[in-house]
Amino acid sequence: MTAMFEFAGGELSVYPTGEDTEISFELFNVGDEVGKAEVGVELDGGYIASWTSEEMHPGYGDTPKILVGQITPGTHEALVYVNPGSGQNDHLRTVFVAE
Repeated sequence: MTAMFEFAGGELSVYPTGEDTEISFELFNVGDEVGKAEVGVELDGGYIASWTSEEMHPGYGDTPKILVGQITPGTHEALVYVNPGSGQNDHLRTVFVAE
């Protein structure tokens, strides 16, 4: 097996402020080799950012905070997905309101 990644059972956290928005999640290497995860971030169906982890050993994880810029007021949907994913728990989605 290789390095494979999954999001932990928690939720995707989105913290909009007036000037920036932070997206955070918890991610683990569930494979049996050291590897890097690449996470894509989408907002309202459009790709906006990516994040690449440092090398993670099997059983270890990270909780990154990704800044994605200012978001207009209103209801939005955020989605993150990880590669290489394990085939389960490899994406998180949430709906949030920016003021």
